[in-house]
Amino acid sequence: MENKNDFWANVSMAAATPVAIAAGVAKGAYDASTDNGAFSEGFSAAAGPIIRAARDFGAEHGTTITKGVVTGAAGAIGVRIVNEGLRHLRL
Repeated sequence: MENKNDFWANVSMAAATPVAIAAGVAKGAYDASTDNGAFSEGFSAAAGPIIRAARDFGAEHGTTITKGVVTGAAGAIGVRIVNEGLRHLRL
């Protein structure tokens, strides 16, 4: 049974999309301007693997990402609680 996490797969894919688009535009424009192929072929060749890799990463490591987010949030709340408690102490 595979442990796939669609939520983190989609979040990772959305986070990587701007980079994929920039790479796709650059490759597509280069290919079109140098007669190496159509813009859409160059765009797909560059952007597709980036988005696919980000989605696979999120799906594979979703549990670890969730643990990191929850641990970070708990740490931030703990720091606030300790700081508020120390504020009320008069030493």
